[in-house]
This record gives sequence, C-alpha cells and structure tokens, in this order.
Amino acid sequence: MAHKVQTISEIRSLVSGMLRRLWPAEEAEALAATIISEYTGMNRASQLAFGERQPGADDAGKILAAAARASVGEPLQYILGYTEFCGLRIEVEPGVLIPRPETEEMVSMIIEVLRGTEETARGSNAGRKGFKGTVTDLCTGSGCIAVALSKAFPGATIVATDNSPAALRIAARNAALNSARVTITGADIFSDHQPVIPLSDIIVSNPPYVTGSEKKAMHPNVLDHEPPEALFVPDHDPLVYYRRIAEIAALKLAPGGALWLEVNENHAPSTAALFSTDIYREVRIIKDIRGKERFIKAERHG
Repeated sequence: MAHKVQTISEIRSLVSGMLRRLWPAEEAEALAATIISEYTGMNRASQLAFGERQPGADDAGKILAAAARASVGEPLQYILGYTEFCGLRIEVEPGVLIPRPETEEMVSMIIEVLRGTEETARGSNAGRKGFKGTVTDLCTGSGCIAVALSKAFPGATIVATDNSPAALRIAARNAALNSARVTITGADIFSDHQPVIPLSDIIVSNPPYVTGSEKKAMHPNVLDHEPPEALFVPDHDPLVYYRRIAEIAALKLAPGGALWLEVNENHAPSTAALFSTDIYREVRIIKDIRGKERFIKAERHG
C-alpha cells in the first residue's frame, strides 16, 4: 500500500475519518491517537503539539495499514498484538479473549483486599510480608488475572487453568513476558476429575457468561473476531459455568478463603444464590464502576 508521507496532523485526520465508519467521533479520535502512538512513540499530547512532524514512510504505512484493519472491525488489541492490564503488557491474539476493564477492576479489588489483610496481620505482629497463599484462576484465558496477581504478590502460589490450547499458550507467554511465577495447566472444569486444582485460599474466575440473546447488543468487532466459546452461554442455562465453579469451590476453597467471580449483571442475584449455603459466611454482590452488579465475593467459613 503506497501512500505519500504526510504530517502527523494529516495522518491523524485521515485515520480518524477511516475509523468513524464504525466508531463515534470521540472514540475514533482516541483510537487514531493510540495507533499513531504505537508506531511513532508520540503520545496524544505530542501529536497535538508537534502535528507538523512527518513520520518515516515505513511508520506511515504501518499506521494506515493498522487503521484499515480497525476500520472494518478488527479489534485494535489483535492488530497491535497486546493490551494493557493492571499496568502490565498482556499479549493477545485471535482465539483468546481480550481482557476487559471490568476484569481489571475485579483484580484491583482483590489486590486491595489482600494488601489490607496483610497490613492488619503485620499490625498484630504476625510478621507476614505480603500474601503468600495459593490462588487458582479458573478459565484463565490470556492469563491476565493470574499474571497480575503474581506480580502483586510474588510470594504467592498462582495456578491458572484453561481447556483452550490457544489460551494456555498465550497465558504461558504472558507469564514469561512479565516474569510472573504462574503454574499454567490444562483443565476442563466440567471434568469429573480436578487433580490440577490445589486447595486454594483464593479462587477467581471470569468464565463465559454472555447469553445468546444478548448478542444483538454487542459491537460487531466483538462478535466477528473474539472467540465465542470464551464469551457465550446458552439462554436456557446461563449459570452453567457458575454451578460447576460452586462445586469445585466446595472442594478446593480452603477454610477462611474467598471466591471472586465476574458475572453477568442480569443474573447476579441468581448467581450469588448458588453460593448462599452453609459453606460461606458471607456472599456479596459488588457493583462495578458503572454501577452494574458485576462481581461476587463469597467468603468461606474458617
């Protein structure tokens, strides 16, 4: 694709116009700035301040090629090959779900709670230096949850499972890329045998939870590009993953441990009800930053 080298301002205008085929103007502008930054190293402020500069011909070509792919709906994360999650670079590719801000929000809450618990422990002369328990991440996908928790708590034992070969490969790559100590293993949570899941102080999961009937409200770049097996559950059985996770947690969550789940906002109460048994001393539905019932935390009796 041969293009005349243009100034940053001209390229930005051209790319934004291409992206407006699918995105509102403000989002198109933000995406354009991100693409230009990827190939020039200029952040959004620099692009505005030094718009008269010209990128090299190769960089200009890469910018326009990426914009062309994004303009027909391919997710930018797949185009660039990575996304940012909890300040970490997480690689993604087709066949692996792109990490969402809601998942990042849940991980941030887990980190905050565990750090608060450890501060309390140190204050009572327990002498512990950071959470050192065992965390199991079910349906790990890209490994973003496991990697972020490993980086936050390097003394912890982190286990991540998935049944997708593509996910396991990417999760292993992300652990290596971020120098995170994560044990990554293949496991089908619907199997009758779960030898790879250890007794855990924390079990966390962001399993598939979008029902088929909700597809019509989703953007085409998700429907056409992200793996449906990582997103969708049947309309007639929207809690299929959570029932199985409840069974696993009954066996593998240690006394005093906590279960953290990202859930479908339309099914949060019915999902929470799966865990409202004598096993748990508290089951909470937690709203996300947009006020949607997005997370469940269940604390097991000690």
